[in-house]
Amino acid sequence: MGSKSKRRHAQKQYNRAQNKPVPPAIPVDDTPLTPDADVSTAPVIMTPKEMKKAEKARAKQAKQQAKEQAKIAKAQPKKEDKGEKKPFFLVRFFRWLGRGFAAMFSELKKVHWPTFKQTMKATGIVLAIVVVFGLLLLGIWALLGWLHGLLIGG
Repeated sequence: MGSKSKRRHAQKQYNRAQNKPVPPAIPVDDTPLTPDADVSTAPVIMTPKEMKKAEKARAKQAKQQAKEQAKIAKAQPKKEDKGEKKPFFLVRFFRWLGRGFAAMFSELKKVHWPTFKQTMKATGIVLAIVVVFGLLLLGIWALLGWLHGLLIGG
């Protein structure tokens, strides 16, 4: 792809992300574009730097709108329903506990349980590694003890 086609492709992706209609590359009617013609039908090609700048500006604007909406929501008085009471705390606790156990059992159903043969094989590998490292540490300990004896016992 040449640089023009890359820019066109990037512009189309940018327009799709902004939910804008993709402008036609060639005017629909065969009249040439004049300076006073409608510019909205002409393709707008942006460089990647311009696209990043436009994205930053859009993000900044969205952040500002979110702040304004938060201020409006904060200024509105809260409606309190006094007709509905919370259940007794023990009832809430046991509901919470029940949901926890239900979630635990549903996760246990998804677990892949190994067979007895797989378990024995894995246990054997672990024991073999423990024995090898134990012998290695015993050898290092004996070597250091022998060197200590040479230095001190002289």
